[in-house]
Amino acid sequence: MNIELLHTDTLEQAGQKLKEETANLEFKTHKVACEAALGFICAKDVIAEENVPPFRRSTVDGYAVIAADSYGSGDSNPAFYQVTGHVNIEEPAMMTVKTGEAVQVQTGSMVPDGATAVLMVEYTEQYADGKIIGYKAVSDGENVIQPGEDIAVGECLIQRGRKINAGDIGIMAALGICDIEVYVPPAVTILSTGDELADIDEPLTASKIRDINSYALAAEARRMGMNVLRRLRVGDREPDIFEAVSRAAEDSDIILISGGSSKGNKDYTKRVLENFTGNVFTHGIAIKPGKPTILAYDRKFHTVIAGLPGHPMAAMLMFRMVIVRWYWEKSGRRTRPPYRARISENVSSNQGRETCLPVKLIRDSEGFTAKPIHAKSGSIAALAGADGYVRIPRNQEGLNRGEPVWVEVF
Repeated sequence: MNIELLHTDTLEQAGQKLKEETANLEFKTHKVACEAALGFICAKDVIAEENVPPFRRSTVDGYAVIAADSYGSGDSNPAFYQVTGHVNIEEPAMMTVKTGEAVQVQTGSMVPDGATAVLMVEYTEQYADGKIIGYKAVSDGENVIQPGEDIAVGECLIQRGRKINAGDIGIMAALGICDIEVYVPPAVTILSTGDELADIDEPLTASKIRDINSYALAAEARRMGMNVLRRLRVGDREPDIFEAVSRAAEDSDIILISGGSSKGNKDYTKRVLENFTGNVFTHGIAIKPGKPTILAYDRKFHTVIAGLPGHPMAAMLMFRMVIVRWYWEKSGRRTRPPYRARISENVSSNQGRETCLPVKLIRDSEGFTAKPIHAKSGSIAALAGADGYVRIPRNQEGLNRGEPVWVEVF
């Protein structure tokens, strides 16, 4: 019996150990131009230093008036105004509107002092030179956007940890923010171990299988905002694995090792990481799939190293639940809230180990139903068809059909 793997951490314990080991680790940051910031993670809160708009601004073409002058007006009882000026979009409003007066404005024009609303041009008619009538009553503030109504001085516009989108770039442009401080995407190296692995363009011979994990993990790492430096395939030889890890640590923030994390004759990952880092703090997580996961931290190069199971589903799930979760928390990113759903069928689980159950979300008249995707941990097709997963606690026998569950979405 393998006594070592009986001493496993829970998922939370493993995550807490990783957090503590990397407490002093700071991700690198740099500034990028506004137009190049799309998709980066904001590293510092962006605070507004000016109002948007900086002045009272008309939202329509029309006439700036005192709202009280229009009260009671309509098609059969128009209000009469003396037009005393015109304000173009690019010029300041130098005049003041008094009772019975109107100043013509355009969409985006500054609203002159004294005016409390803008009457749309569609509800006016010129009946003499410099004189108009209005057929509609307007209320105070109608068709006028106030200073700071869109963005106010001191407002936090883009929070640290936010993935910058097109709207955020528009906000920066509105405020004249030319660049923004963002996190440098962590550099990732992915090592797939195993003599049985062939690349996707190689013919399969004897018991060879194609390397799934390095491709899938690289794609997921990129989707999570990481920079994949390299994908390598390494045979089941301890010196080769050690050399690949030692070289990768020099320029990688994260190393993912797929396979070799269990206790078979050719499972060298733990020994390699012990020899290289002297700091393996987790070997075994009480979860299915994913039990043989190994976590280490190299203090010299400040590199997080994860030995992931060789089975594709287990490798992908543990990468998402341990490494991605740590990265998001460390950089201030918010995880997507889970979906409330009902499980579609009875599900048994492995008591003593938490179970991670991939599911398909199906919308119905009552909300969402979570349909389990039954597959062994070697299946990549099952994971590709899943929308998320349900975590079944280690002390729970399973789930009953119709039972409410929380689905953590991918």
